[in-house]
Amino acid sequence: MRRPLSVLAVAATTALLPGHAAPPAQEGPPPTPVRAVRAEVRSVVQRESVSGSLRTASDARLAARENGAVESFEVREGDVVKRGDVLAQLDARRLQANRAMTVARAAEAEATRIRWDAEVEDAELDAAALEKARGGDAISERELRQARTRLKVSRANAQAAVKREEALAAELLLLDIRVNDMTIRAPFDGVVVERHGEVGEWVVPGDAVVTLLSVSKLEVWLDVPQRLAERIDSSRTSMLISAGADRLQVVATEPKVVPRIDPKSRMFSLVARIEGESARGLSPGMSASAYLPVGKEQETLMLPKDALVYRPGGTGVMVVMGQDEGGASVNGVAALMPVTVMFETDRDVAIAPGAVRPGAAVIVE
Repeated sequence: MRRPLSVLAVAATTALLPGHAAPPAQEGPPPTPVRAVRAEVRSVVQRESVSGSLRTASDARLAARENGAVESFEVREGDVVKRGDVLAQLDARRLQANRAMTVARAAEAEATRIRWDAEVEDAELDAAALEKARGGDAISERELRQARTRLKVSRANAQAAVKREEALAAELLLLDIRVNDMTIRAPFDGVVVERHGEVGEWVVPGDAVVTLLSVSKLEVWLDVPQRLAERIDSSRTSMLISAGADRLQVVATEPKVVPRIDPKSRMFSLVARIEGESARGLSPGMSASAYLPVGKEQETLMLPKDALVYRPGGTGVMVVMGQDEGGASVNGVAALMPVTVMFETDRDVAIAPGAVRPGAAVIVE
């Protein structure tokens, strides 16, 4: 872990370039205390810069599943909705009336089944009594055969009544599903981007009613050169990306390679998910970039990202120039040194060899 220098007294701040001598000390305000760290060489994995864009994980045109007139829209464009929220309501009166008739037929079928159950019970008692009295002059074979036939018919009718009840129960279940489908609900958290049609308009199955866009679940699609195809670490579970105009840094999870190379650009795609709080402030279509770890570990000069100074002429860092004995507190003049950033890690940047040397005191605050 890099330890910051406790106090660093800087006599003046100027924009010195490498090779320029510090100006002579002049009378003026006292030195300004700042915080700094030592530039250090570490063994890190090289990273390659790639870019792409954000896409929504879900973009749905929610369609009608039944015939009917649009009774109401419960949302407008731009409304944020949760999964299960009602978006639109279709006229379900015809289906509800059909369901009421089916409920009545189901009650009638239940009564029929009860009657046939009673018939079976009575026929079983008759057949049992005749079987017991069999052999006497009072009971003929014809009467016994008729009793047995009546029992079989009663049982068959009772079984048919049960099947009729089951069929009507399934019909009721289907009608409940159809009535429920007349209410169009959000299948995921998102934002309404378009309403199709108007109240009173007739729709048929397949007609779009509302278009819903997911904003809590995004995907980052990065374009990766084909030369890196064999160097991408497929075991990674997450990656750090920068997205949007403000270059927000968020963690994307479940990175996966799409193994198809575009014959024109010679690029393939790397896809990762951005969910929950990580997706806050981001929108589909925003640009995105990342530094992908590729290759093997190598000795590289590393600096904190806080040390970077962005100027119109390029990127630099403020280095303390002057006598430095390597202690926790040094005095000197702050000079702006141009640097070339090779790649980034979570907190640091890798600097190409140049004006900044290992052990240099670099201002971070």
